[in-house]
Amino acid sequence: MTASLLVQLPQLIEQGRVVAAAALAEARETRATRETSEARETRAASTDRSVEPNLVYRGDNLAALASLVATAEVESAARAKLVYLDPPYDSGTDYRNRIETSIDGNTVALTQLAYRDRWLDGTAGYLRMLIPRLVLARELLCDDGALIVHLDWHASHLVRIVLDELFGRENFVNQLVWAYRSGGASRTSSVPRKHDELLLYRSTPNFRIRTLRERQLLDKPFIGSKKDAAGNHYVDTILRDVLEGVINLVEGDRVRPVSVRPVLNVSAERTGYATQKPEGLLELLLRWCTDAGDLVVDAFAGSGTTAAVAARLGRRFVSIDASARAEVITRARLDTQGCRYRVWREVQDAPGKIVLQQREGRLTLGDYTPASGLDELLIGQDTAPLTELAALAGWAVTGADGSYVSSWRSSRQAPATTLEAADPMVVEVFDLAGRVTEHRFDASATIENSAEAGSQ
Repeated sequence: MTASLLVQLPQLIEQGRVVAAAALAEARETRATRETSEARETRAASTDRSVEPNLVYRGDNLAALASLVATAEVESAARAKLVYLDPPYDSGTDYRNRIETSIDGNTVALTQLAYRDRWLDGTAGYLRMLIPRLVLARELLCDDGALIVHLDWHASHLVRIVLDELFGRENFVNQLVWAYRSGGASRTSSVPRKHDELLLYRSTPNFRIRTLRERQLLDKPFIGSKKDAAGNHYVDTILRDVLEGVINLVEGDRVRPVSVRPVLNVSAERTGYATQKPEGLLELLLRWCTDAGDLVVDAFAGSGTTAAVAARLGRRFVSIDASARAEVITRARLDTQGCRYRVWREVQDAPGKIVLQQREGRLTLGDYTPASGLDELLIGQDTAPLTELAALAGWAVTGADGSYVSSWRSSRQAPATTLEAADPMVVEVFDLAGRVTEHRFDASATIENSAEAGSQ
């Protein structure tokens, strides 16, 4: 008979520490090798494994967190003020992304597997995945930093026991509640489960919450209430740890509505990424726990909401996810905001075939054939193979002078096929699944008419 999880937890925690220590030892060795390499100064940007912000990292978050810790051990600025983890919830469910493209003028909706929340050996296997990442996240924090782990009813009670052990019960700060009304609900088996739990732990007692206030309108005067310009009675109170709906955030002399409502299909924020969180929720978390210039690390970045909000609020960020599609969505959001960042990928995708034409400071994507297997990665398209520009999620051009331009597919329009690029150095072309074909220009050569390439 399998021992209960409470009996297994001490062993799972010890195993997690061992796995984290091994990952960190490897990261330290990698960093030491890189620092002593004679070729350090001549490495190409896309092969640079450093994890300095701002960074979009596609790969295993265990390796990424270990690399961050190894860097933070010698560079204090690389320590995080906030590490946010929105991992799978141990729900036993598969989650899919929604992707739209156009074939022969018709909009076609596709889906792609985002991630599987199923674990060998059940919840014990889930905890084996999560605990090493929690160990490394704690090591990454600065002295006055904090960790937030975003979960729901499936495993939050067990993860809180783990965090009590890793951080110490005295460093528990809050169990925040994000409440919502979206999605289906059982009528008889349970009271509808309509909230997530965000476990907030501090690195040390030096951590401080930044006070946020919300405005509450009153039906009639109350003790200490005031009147606004419209004649409404109101009172400003400290924002509590239950977040729902629209919060009237007080900012000096003005009040600004911040929505923490779920990202539904009709939402302007909707990217189609499964389990996407609202920007308003991440804004409140970042405002509570960080200041401008602080480093925020999201280890299960998904659609990149944390990075997008961090950039808008003037925080530095590292955004980590293993999904190719997550990279595409995150970069599209950051590019829309004009945010600059670097990219690291642990592996290179199978290349497709691209035809580029360069003329008078403009670069045109003349044709594109994705790598084989795209149709197998996507479900819902049964009218024609996904070829040529219908398979294109977007593309980006980095210039020799550091300039950067890009164009990405949205629900309303396809990517532009021509970009201003006077002196291109690297072109990245992404298919709908997020797989990238990269072409590098020879700095000593010029292209007068066209170039045809796979990945170089």
